[in-house]
Amino acid sequence: MYGVSKINIETSLMMISVQDVEFKGNSLARYLQIFADNGVVVDMISQSAPHGTTIDFSFTASSSDLPQVMKAITAVNLDKDTKAAPLISVGYSKLNLFGEEMVASCGVAARALNALATANIEVLLITTSDLDISLLVRAENEDAAYEVLKKAYQL
Repeated sequence: MYGVSKINIETSLMMISVQDVEFKGNSLARYLQIFADNGVVVDMISQSAPHGTTIDFSFTASSSDLPQVMKAITAVNLDKDTKAAPLISVGYSKLNLFGEEMVASCGVAARALNALATANIEVLLITTSDLDISLLVRAENEDAAYEVLKKAYQL
């Protein structure tokens, strides 16, 4: 309810974050292409608004892709046009809230974030579209987050 009709969980994810990347038209694309060239399927791409002349961004990938991610990071570090090294952290799960009514519903993300905050569950990354909201949480909080969100949306 409240715009959400189902919640899915994806486990065993890692987050790759890059800070202080020079802000220009191909910055994010350049990094993502290096990861694609190394066989890494990325998800949950989130870019900050520019701060001065730089941006930060993060994205997720399956933890099973760690060998390919390490190859990609080596390639990033060798690329003369990429100056910021990616940081990897593991042990995450994604909760995906989906609902066709979400597009016309107010406060859907606020409800999720408030419910998780009340349960002291941190959201480390969030991405949205018209029909879904994806929330990255620590793997140890996955079950509690799922239960809290089910209750918040009366599912």
